[in-house]
Amino acid sequence: MLKVQRIKQFNRFYVRKMGLISMYSKESPFTATEAMVLFEINRIDTCTASYLAKYFHLDKGYISRILNSFENKNIIIRVSSEVDRRIKYLKITSKGEEELRDLANRASLSVQKMIEHLDKKDIKISLKSMEKIEQILGK
Repeated sequence: MLKVQRIKQFNRFYVRKMGLISMYSKESPFTATEAMVLFEINRIDTCTASYLAKYFHLDKGYISRILNSFENKNIIIRVSSEVDRRIKYLKITSKGEEELRDLANRASLSVQKMIEHLDKKDIKISLKSMEKIEQILGK
């Protein structure tokens, strides 16, 4: 159980240190979840609501509300598949691309501020550690 508590402690530290909660509440019209969903829609060419629900382990109703909000704000559009009209692909609009650029810039500035006081050796160690965590947990 100590291992579980330690991992949870690290998760809380990381979320707080990265400013993941405040970054998307103070300065952004998007919550952290909405921002992650928007980034994923942009990343996946054939992104669907079902894919997002599975990928993020979120309730389909919650994903649907997020997507409806995005659509109402003209951030995304839904495009029917040419093979199966029941499948709706999610596409970023030009307004959505602007929002993504703003989110990406804000996130980059946040990370830059977090690491600007670190020396190159510590940054390199941190990056290697992050890669190792992804490798291990990605199995």
